[in-house]
Amino acid sequence: MKKNFYITTTLPYVNAEPHIGFASEIIYADVRARFERLLGNDVVFNTGTDEHGAKIWQKAQEEGVDVQEYVDGYAAKFDELKTMLDLSYTNFIRTTDKNHIKAAQEMWRRVDANGFIYKKQYSVKYCVGCELEKTDSDLDNGECPLHPGKELELIEEENYFFKFSEFGDKLLELYKKNPEFVMPKKRLNEIQAFVERGLQDLSISRLASKMPWGVPVPGDKTQVMYVWFDALTNYISTLGWPDDTENFEKFWGTKENPSAIQIAGKDNLRQQSAMWQAMLMAADLPTSKQVFINGFIGVDGQKMSKSIGNVIAPSEMVERYG
Repeated sequence: MKKNFYITTTLPYVNAEPHIGFASEIIYADVRARFERLLGNDVVFNTGTDEHGAKIWQKAQEEGVDVQEYVDGYAAKFDELKTMLDLSYTNFIRTTDKNHIKAAQEMWRRVDANGFIYKKQYSVKYCVGCELEKTDSDLDNGECPLHPGKELELIEEENYFFKFSEFGDKLLELYKKNPEFVMPKKRLNEIQAFVERGLQDLSISRLASKMPWGVPVPGDKTQVMYVWFDALTNYISTLGWPDDTENFEKFWGTKENPSAIQIAGKDNLRQQSAMWQAMLMAADLPTSKQVFINGFIGVDGQKMSKSIGNVIAPSEMVERYG
């Protein structure tokens, strides 16, 4: 019997050219998509580019180019992987696409309407490389362990917050009911332990006067969405949500029968298997079916990272090995 199948990679950040860490992720997804097609199933295979946030804004300014021109150039380089690596993805979503911006704003409205967004003044240490807030326990000698040598920013402003703290029990119940929700098992254990320690509410906006490159917050022109809140919505905006509810239910599934498979690196564990799932719950939408977490490719004992600059390009491997 023919089934509907949906699989997505994360969206790589367009602050540098593609490296083989992401190439491995998209190849894993491609293998699964091809297998599902061999079974006769109808497949949506999503990938694309994450194009908002402080890191992009800073890079464009450093290079002295218009930020939209900057992201257009890098998005094209990531889309070139389709030919270079003989990939079979069906969807290539960009977070600067009009339909995605519309979906991100609708996600905000629904989460807000359900009472899970509020505004407050706050102060926090922030790693631009990760585009994530950092507590002292996250740091190694005062530095982000994933981006050593990168100075942390201190953000002090009034922003909107997502009531992430209210979803601990619901997330733990999700993991309990679905013991293979996160694979491999050690990553499920890791995210369970993180949630059990207690969740903190998340800042989900930035002052547009300081960092204008983002999706405008509905009803407040002074703020733009935090890049993760915007970008995670791509997994459903690519299906035409919120307008095309038929296609959304066909491939993302329903609460009773979720069907979306996600593939991500281990530095995305919290965002994909906790933050995104909580956002879906807050908007009264079905969660993902399963999240597969890959390890890092290391270079000289460090994670391969565009921010660090120790990357190997897929084109180099293709030139060597075909």
